[in-house]
Amino acid sequence: MEVYYSQRFNPEELALLGRAIGTVSHGTIIVGRDGRAISRYGKRAMVVGIVSTGSTIMDVRLIPLIALKDFAHRKGLPLAYVYYYGGVRVYVSGIDIDEINAILKSRSFIEAQPNDIGATVYYPNALDDFLHEVFKHYNFKIHGRALVDAMNTPAVLFFPRMNEHFGFDVELMNDMMTSYLPPKPKEVFLHKLSKGHYDFGLRFRPEGVVEFYREGEGVEFGSMWALLDHMKKTLG
Repeated sequence: MEVYYSQRFNPEELALLGRAIGTVSHGTIIVGRDGRAISRYGKRAMVVGIVSTGSTIMDVRLIPLIALKDFAHRKGLPLAYVYYYGGVRVYVSGIDIDEINAILKSRSFIEAQPNDIGATVYYPNALDDFLHEVFKHYNFKIHGRALVDAMNTPAVLFFPRMNEHFGFDVELMNDMMTSYLPPKPKEVFLHKLSKGHYDFGLRFRPEGVVEFYREGEGVEFGSMWALLDHMKKTLG
């Protein structure tokens, strides 16, 4: 769920948010980001706040949010994700947002002693490990052509590995994951999907939801595992 939004980059606010997240969670927290430079700097500011409470960071760096949600769920750990979509946003899961806001309002943060400052553990291969697990579990084949709207998110990193494994062709749109320009709207995607020779369409929203379209109907999924179950059932 989104816990923070600002049209302007404000590292001080993100550091305070990190202190609140670390205070509420106070354990190991998985942290990721999208491909924009502002998200990288915003994540750094947030991490400074989190580790100041004594919490440990598992930094998976650049990863699609929908993959990180599945990854964190299987690890049994909360997550915090910094991304840009019309401004700087932070998505959290496994942490009570009301508690975060209450801590921010009261400023009653945990203050770790210097020798108890939290550590940062880097895990840059999280996406590779996630896809390896997915491909080990799913080995069906899809024949046809898909239109994929990456919406300028790291979901573009799923391709071409995903379509090569499952055997379908892909045409990408909104695949510039470092761009700050708004992606082409949903109507453009739907129009192109209906007029082109595509067997299905995928639209990856920045907040970690994927829309699956086939024969004029759309379904939403908040998990890649749920999406692939549906694709196996309807396309495999």
